Amino acid sequence: MPAALRLPLLALLLLWSTLAGARGPLDARLHEAGTRRDDLLYVVLFSLPDCPYCLAVRDAYLPALPDDPRFRERVRIRELSIGNPRLTTDFNGEKISHADVARRYKVKFAPTVLFLGSDGQPRAEPLLGGDSVGLYGGYLEKRVLQGLGLLLSN
Repeated sequence: MPAALRLPLLALLLLWSTLAGARGPLDARLHEAGTRRDDLLYVVLFSLPDCPYCLAVRDAYLPALPDDPRFRERVRIRELSIGNPRLTTDFNGEKISHADVARRYKVKFAPTVLFLGSDGQPRAEPLLGGDSVGLYGGYLEKRVLQGLGLLLSN
């Protein structure tokens, strides 16, 4: 996609998400009591405030995952803010800051999406950056399929 079209397309996507009722931050709990299941995949978006690409990933791509019958009962969507001192519940049930989770997984920029098992271990390659050519949905789907063991990784 030509660079001249990227900004207007992103602005249109952001306007659409606003008019459609932008969802705001996703659940930040990494741990849920009783969910230590091998068949669960945590799709964790690491974002920054005022990041238009993060907003696009959060509002345009991630909400579709639980609607897909292949993923419905097996995917948990989460969002953490890089550098934020706010506490979340880690996979082991302990409190930890969003910033410390980002450091643990070596997340350095946003948006970054990780694909983690209920034990906190990576199950697919991270998805780095936003959508600039309209292929993000395909990349996201491939990583979720890999994370769930439904597609062999390359």
